[in-house]
Amino acid sequence: MPDTSADWPLKVIAILAILYTLQVARDVMLPITLALIFSLLLSPAVVRLQTLRIPRSLAALAVMSICLGIAGSGIYALAKPASQWLQRVPEAVEIVREQLSSVNTDSTDVDAATRSIDSLAQELSATPSNPEVTKVVISEAGWRSELGETAKNFGVYGTLSIILLFFLLTSGEALMRRFIHSLPTQRDKAVVTQIAQRAQTQMSRYLMTITAVNGAVGCITAIALYLFDFPDPALWGAVAALLRFIPYLGVSMTLILLSIVSAVSYPTAAAMIAVPLGYGLFTAAVGQFIDPFVHGFRFSLNPIVVFLWIFFWGWLWGAPGVLLAVPLLTLFQVVCQHTERLLPLAHIIGNTND
Repeated sequence: MPDTSADWPLKVIAILAILYTLQVARDVMLPITLALIFSLLLSPAVVRLQTLRIPRSLAALAVMSICLGIAGSGIYALAKPASQWLQRVPEAVEIVREQLSSVNTDSTDVDAATRSIDSLAQELSATPSNPEVTKVVISEAGWRSELGETAKNFGVYGTLSIILLFFLLTSGEALMRRFIHSLPTQRDKAVVTQIAQRAQTQMSRYLMTITAVNGAVGCITAIALYLFDFPDPALWGAVAALLRFIPYLGVSMTLILLSIVSAVSYPTAAAMIAVPLGYGLFTAAVGQFIDPFVHGFRFSLNPIVVFLWIFFWGWLWGAPGVLLAVPLLTLFQVVCQHTERLLPLAHIIGNTND
């Protein structure tokens, strides 16, 4: 056996080079990654339509049209209330500041939090706090400009992902067959075929089940908020469903948003606490009983590994990386399970018997 102990510096350099490339090539890799993940999700539906003697290109176009129609209708219906709440951010910050001030004016911690929120409110506000002072600030674009830039980038990346997704759904299977056929040995062909089939099964299973569960949570949340006379319950139900795609962090983000909206909308402290508390208890029950029963394979992933993986992809690609972290970890686990050298990593990531 050759001594490979001296090769570890080269391996470390190679890993760092890959990470640097992924970060630099973020604008290119994001559309490709999104298209690959959704192609794994939608391929079974395309294959099902092919069994009805529908050409693959028409089947792919039909599946994509249905998905885009549903997503577009939801965005169109929720765009107006979402923009209205974005415009009310300074008001919400001011109300939260007043609530903090009224809790305990003698507390130094509350005073510090009040001053921080006060400065944030002045920054978000369109007018200066002192009308007699004209402030000229030369700095970076504000949060509204950044939000607009994010929306524009989302549109560009989304368009590229949709185009690539169509080609993957129509020609991806043929491309994979040619790739497998070009491999040198039968063992390599069998391993790659098994990895591709397992990856498609796992991703379809993961995305379909988590979408169904999160959609149900969003609908129940919207109905409960409507009964509580909460403003724009459909919007916050959709937010609750979308943020649940981020394990561990999504529920906390939803709780924070509901707490802020409650502080803006309700006059009494009891009413302000009721909605966030109810949502917290509801999601805790779902996470404790429903999630393990419906898609327990997701919980075969080590929670520490999942958290670190989310943190890593969030650092690497920002918010899109946080959303894509768990699907990418699922794919990586499948690859590790079917690669002899990576089997120890598969044991670290989670249950390899799944």
